[in-house]
Order: sequence, then structure tokens, then C-alpha cells
Amino acid sequence: MLELTKSNEDYLEAIGLLSEKNGTAQVRDIAEMLKVKMPSVTSAVKQLADMGLVEYTQYAPVKLTP
Repeated sequence: MLELTKSNEDYLEAIGLLSEKNGTAQVRDIAEMLKVKMPSVTSAVKQLADMGLVEYTQYAPVKLTP
């Protein structure tokens, strides 16, 4: 089982904040907010999706699961 790291928590927080502010959380916006590169965001978001914490489809906004 994958473990939630501090880094993953930062990504979740950014996704939540962007979703509240803009209605969606795009990978490029998450990267900009956290000052990381887009491939880092994609990798982290895939991990979070594997944990069931977000819904992620390539080229689509990232959504938190209920």
C-alpha cells in the first residue's frame, strides 16, 4: 500500500485550493503553485489516483474524490 507523504499532502492541498478558486485544478496550475515541473505533478497525481484520493485522466483537470 502506498503511503501519504508530506509532498503528497502538499499536492492534495494545492488541488483543493485551486478547485475552490478556479473550479478545476489543471496540472500546469498545480505545478505553478508548488513551483515544480509538470512531470513531477503528473507523477504525484498518478500516485494519489492509485490511492483513490483524486480522479486523474490525462489532459483533464484533477479532481479530489469525496
